[in-house]
Amino acid sequence: MSEADRRLSEESEQRFLDLYAHLLVYVNDRFEVIEEIETVADLEQHYTDELLPLRNTLYSDSTSDLIEDFVEENPPGLSEADLEQVAAWTDFVAGEFVVVRYRENDAIFLDWTEPPQAYAVRPARLPFAELWDESALPVPVSSVVLLPFEGEIVYDGWIGVKNIIFGGSLSTDIDDEYEEAKHRFGIIDSLPAPEEDEKTDAEELRFYMKNKRNRERYASEIEQLREKTDELERIYHQEMGKARARSLGRELRELGLNEAYVAIYDDRIITSAPSESEVRELLEEIMPAGKADHPYVYHFDP
Repeated sequence: MSEADRRLSEESEQRFLDLYAHLLVYVNDRFEVIEEIETVADLEQHYTDELLPLRNTLYSDSTSDLIEDFVEENPPGLSEADLEQVAAWTDFVAGEFVVVRYRENDAIFLDWTEPPQAYAVRPARLPFAELWDESALPVPVSSVVLLPFEGEIVYDGWIGVKNIIFGGSLSTDIDDEYEEAKHRFGIIDSLPAPEEDEKTDAEELRFYMKNKRNRERYASEIEQLREKTDELERIYHQEMGKARARSLGRELRELGLNEAYVAIYDDRIITSAPSESEVRELLEEIMPAGKADHPYVYHFDP
């Protein structure tokens, strides 16, 4: 089974569909959206597309009230456990997303409005592979509703695939937003979504310095942070040195140099020696007071 085919267990999937059907029948009884539907059996005689107006009626301004009324009235006589599950659907998330990744058991739906959030979503009706191939990602989707179910997040089976092809700078923007979402919230795998983790200045700076795109995107934030404390200034130089070392190794190998330790500071090689201890001693002599630990010491081993 491919990653895109993984779904809830057969038992869980059927439970979800049954509970959701009872809720839709209740909404139809309240608003008379589709005249001939009075029971779940009636509902099952209709194609999914035919039920879309009913589903859209559920996700109106009164969604939470409808769900709460259903749980209180309990017309189908559901168990307490089932009612508790339906009650949790007041924590639904609806909107437009970009499907950016497949993982072993789910797909990552990115909401890239501010702040960006990434949700791990399981299919409960139609496998993702029946909608699009993994090679087509990222895919923009609309009219999506995410629901908590048995400790995971599912989508309810209705999904609109927008006819947009991402490329160039737009794909880069999506990747950036995905990385920021992971940094700020992690991958959200249950609802309601958690509050944003409070990050230390050091954690923020390391994220901003993570790669070239981040360093360009967060240039002003980087400058503000590095000036706050000497420790943040040290982290800045360490991260810049690591970035420079990635290309420096290739350059030194092309020169045919032997193993060495190289100190990088402000994108420059300021000293080198055959051993790390020798480099550290040199830095104590040549760096301004209190800044000997700011340069990044790169071990060049051809």
